[in-house]
Amino acid sequence: MRLGVCVEVSGQIGIFENQKACKPLSKHLLGRMRFAQWGFIAIMLVGDLAVSWLFETLYPGSGWLGVLLFTVAALFVWNRYCRTLVPKAWMARGVPAASAITYRIEDQVLVLQGDLTSTHVAWSGVSQIAPGNAAWLFIGSGQAWFLPTRFFADRQQERAFLADCLGKLSAEAKVRSPEAVALVEADVGPWGVARP
Repeated sequence: MRLGVCVEVSGQIGIFENQKACKPLSKHLLGRMRFAQWGFIAIMLVGDLAVSWLFETLYPGSGWLGVLLFTVAALFVWNRYCRTLVPKAWMARGVPAASAITYRIEDQVLVLQGDLTSTHVAWSGVSQIAPGNAAWLFIGSGQAWFLPTRFFADRQQERAFLADCLGKLSAEAKVRSPEAVALVEADVGPWGVARP
């Protein structure tokens, strides 16, 4: 039996549906390690009890201090461990630690072009350009894309890029993007003349 070729499919996706749909991702990516947090909590509780008992034995009335110190140290170690867990799982699948990407402004879309992927974000779907952590966020319908500020050679190049992007946005999206507008206008004097 020969199956027909499916040319396209379409439908509607709800807000945050991607979070529900991708929930099994941790199972596929991390396997049993996705339960590591519960093991950590059990170890931390046992450690808290042991350190509390030790402090109470050595220095009566200071068990609470032992619990506090052990908990802070355990949370620090866990935080350090967690930050490496998911990246290591991706790299085990052959995903490089860093990938080259190009952000290109076109008339109708912002293109994010990588070696293996290409994303086209319609300007009509960008509702805001907002500052992130050392990045600019292009906020769309239910998701956001980020552009690291380190990609720009200098502030002038960053302003020029954002000016071109803002020129593609709707009036409502520009109103929601005051930080980007302020950065662009900081380099422009009256009547749009560039400041020296």
